[in-house]
Amino acid sequence: MNVHTLSPRKRPFHSQQSGSQAIAFIDMRYLRWLCGLDGRDAAPVSRAQVNSVVLNALDQANLNAHLLRSYCYADHDDKATFDDQTLRLLPPADTDGELAMVRQMSADLMAVANGMGPELIVIASDDQRLIHTIDVLKLQGVKVCLLADERVKAMPRLQQNDPEWARLLREADRRLVVQAQDLAHALSAGAQAGQHTVHEDVLQAVVNEWWSGLPLDEQDWLREELPSLRGVPPELDRELLRRTKMAIHRSLNEHEKRLLREQARRVALGDAHNEEPVVADE
Repeated sequence: MNVHTLSPRKRPFHSQQSGSQAIAFIDMRYLRWLCGLDGRDAAPVSRAQVNSVVLNALDQANLNAHLLRSYCYADHDDKATFDDQTLRLLPPADTDGELAMVRQMSADLMAVANGMGPELIVIASDDQRLIHTIDVLKLQGVKVCLLADERVKAMPRLQQNDPEWARLLREADRRLVVQAQDLAHALSAGAQAGQHTVHEDVLQAVVNEWWSGLPLDEQDWLREELPSLRGVPPELDRELLRRTKMAIHRSLNEHEKRLLREQARRVALGDAHNEEPVVADE
């Protein structure tokens, strides 16, 4: 495409709504890095609050916009479904230097530029390879906003400490500031809520199938032994984890393991014996 031949086009949305239509393109790895949740042992994050984060940032910038949809780019399938979100699955970033993310996001952005897309686009990424695509969008009459944290308020210092990121941010029409602490809370809270809604019924089904298949004498033995144990017997724990991994095709995280053990105790002992949260005996 010859970007010099492009001219701004009239877009149909402004007359239909009180504010501009917006689409967000979110690199989930970037969000994790932005709020310090990108380490190997970091807590899981969720897409559940991504749209709210974008809308809050737009409101803080006094941009009256309706968020039509968010595209989230991630290397892990969280098996979750959220309204007004599309998940783009990518290979792990350390295998291709995030080239797949840049190509996919650029292709999606160019599709917007070539069609009758929204008046406003929000991008969450620090990859300067997006600069050319951003320039094309601006030539098409699209307002481009980049999501960043408080460091963007001190641009001269950022240019010294991270010149590539600063260069990308300077290409935007507007820079939307999110507080790193608020972002971390939103992503973590969404993960904790999502774990209950996404997996609880599946875990309960695994526990019910395991219990119904136990001989009566083993059920009686567990009813007698579990009250004296803080968690569940190690051999039972391994069996439940094996069954669950087969059901959801991945290993459980620590929160899900805890919930699985609680459900196993609840089924074996009955609701009358419901206790404090428990962990398996090692």
